[in-house]
Amino acid sequence: MTASCAALAQPSPGPGPGYDEYMAKKAATDKWKESPYTLPAAPKDSDLLTYTVPNGSRDLNYAIDAKSVSVGKDGVVRFTSVIRSTQGARNVTFEGIHCNTFEYRIYAIGQPDGTWSNARGSHWQVINGYGPTAYQSALYNDYFCDNKMVTGSAADIVQNMRYPDRIKKPE
Repeated sequence: MTASCAALAQPSPGPGPGYDEYMAKKAATDKWKESPYTLPAAPKDSDLLTYTVPNGSRDLNYAIDAKSVSVGKDGVVRFTSVIRSTQGARNVTFEGIHCNTFEYRIYAIGQPDGTWSNARGSHWQVINGYGPTAYQSALYNDYFCDNKMVTGSAADIVQNMRYPDRIKKPE
């Protein structure tokens, strides 16, 4: 009995399973650099792809501009978001979603004349599945990302948004 207690009292030989993988991912994230981006043209109504936001407001209609979708070498999906209220208000933003970290960033705000204004204090923030940013969670989970990886090229993402019934989801 003394020998077994002594064995239990010995320190473990290492940090445990998964530690090396965790440290490799942490090192990769620490070294991550955001790629340069270019602001897209103002969205046209004919290029908008609508989608459902399960936890979003029923008074809002959500869409992205198909022509603005890009996938950077940095693993960020960039796109123009167009959110309209049933009362006629329209918010246009150019944003990015980083699949590896479950974060979003608003780069610019669309103006009524079709120009962009840089977003003040633009920085990466964690996506919230509820409230005013629930649409980013819906895009992350349903179209842009899978297992912290981008689901494919910009063309793949647009195709999946045009034909959402074709996306295979685990049961």
